[in-house]
Amino acid sequence: MKKEELKKQLIERINKIENENKLNAIQAILNTLENEHIEFDNYHNALETEDFSGYIKEWLKSM
Repeated sequence: MKKEELKKQLIERINKIENENKLNAIQAILNTLENEHIEFDNYHNALETEDFSGYIKEWLKSM
């Protein structure tokens, strides 16, 4: 199923829900997914290493 069609179907289904508890549950799921995405991005960024070769070359030149 194409992404846009899936989004449309989900929105239609959510719009039909009247029960506040169900809507809160959906909100909790979306918040959890968003937090997991943020945590993954932060973890991924933490794994990236900085290139210090330029600093090291300058340091060696000054010795």
